[in-house]
Amino acid sequence: MRSFRFSQHIDRPAEEIFAFMMDFRTASRWRNMVRRMEVVGAGPVREGCKILLTMDIRGAAVQVETEVWRYKPPHRFGMRNTRQGVTGIFEYVLEPDASGTTVTFTCDIRPHGLMWLTLPLLLPSNRGRYRDQLAALKRAMDQPSQGVTASEIVTSS
Repeated sequence: MRSFRFSQHIDRPAEEIFAFMMDFRTASRWRNMVRRMEVVGAGPVREGCKILLTMDIRGAAVQVETEVWRYKPPHRFGMRNTRQGVTGIFEYVLEPDASGTTVTFTCDIRPHGLMWLTLPLLLPSNRGRYRDQLAALKRAMDQPSQGVTASEIVTSS
């Protein structure tokens, strides 16, 4: 079920936005709850690879392994994970136009088993948690450069 769909126009080319998004060292500056992101194992980000997210959930560091299910630079990036009986499927779509790029961020959630009963609580909570993420991306990109190129993504073995 679609949990949310948010869009933000950014006055930059899709290639620049995508490279910033894939610079995992900037993740904590704009991704809600994310302290750190790193590719698991050797190699670059690609469809099927795993990413380890270290998230701040209620003041505690929680690690979540997520799978990249869509990777089409510089236009699409998607991750999915299952945690506590709920699968979250996240996707960013970058659509260039004459004055920059519109970034759309969507999330579908799929509760499993009795977690379906929590859906009325999950949807508004999930929407609220991610509502400002694209505005934060735009602000982070407007700050002085502290990042690296997409080819220098943090990896772990």
